[in-house]
Amino acid sequence: MNKISISLWWFYYFNYNLLEKLNYIKQFNNFNWVEIHIKHWYKFNKKELYQLKKYKYNTLHLNWYNKEDEDWLKYCIKTIPNFKHFVLHPDSINLEDLNKELIQYISFENMDPRKEAFQTDKEMNKLFKQFPNSKFTLDINHLEENNINIDTFKVKKEVNQIHFSVVNKNYYKKYNYINTSHALSCLEKDFNFKLKKYKNSIITIEWVYVKYKPNLIQKEINLISNLLKN
Repeated sequence: MNKISISLWWFYYFNYNLLEKLNYIKQFNNFNWVEIHIKHWYKFNKKELYQLKKYKYNTLHLNWYNKEDEDWLKYCIKTIPNFKHFVLHPDSINLEDLNKELIQYISFENMDPRKEAFQTDKEMNKLFKQFPNSKFTLDINHLEENNINIDTFKVKKEVNQIHFSVVNKNYYKKYNYINTSHALSCLEKDFNFKLKKYKNSIITIEWVYVKYKPNLIQKEINLISNLLKN
């Protein structure tokens, strides 16, 4: 099975707890990873861990990195079933604070235009030179927002995860309940991303959770599956 992941960040605008999110996504098929979003120092309960154990791998998107959080990060590594890595925004941390033991569990993400740094391939290459044991999460939406072509984005690091969403261009009139600058790729008629060369990467559906149209999530999963084949 492909490494298709559902990000729980989708539920940002809805007051769901972690177990409710995990129960909700059980209706979908053809995905086997989950990207978790929780508050720092969150402690998992048995029911949540039971649900997470069903997935081949689980990742966790950090809101930030503080040295004071290191014990909690070690708790997450030890406690989350089939844990793979943390996704981290490199602009949100003091790089000198990174724990050398934890860097192998960090996947740095390229940033959007709202951030002050780490949008370009030059910046990301410098980062991976400084932390060669870290991983790379490629956000294709952030490339679009920065008007960067994927073919000119030459990062000398294998992509271990892709955040898969596109810039919201023309959906507001028809889907005015989507309160985000991002969107589902299955809604974009002109979307044409060559995903097959990233078939060994985790492909994570990120951002838009459409409460009254859950079929769109399955459509996005199906789109990814087709793109990985063609």
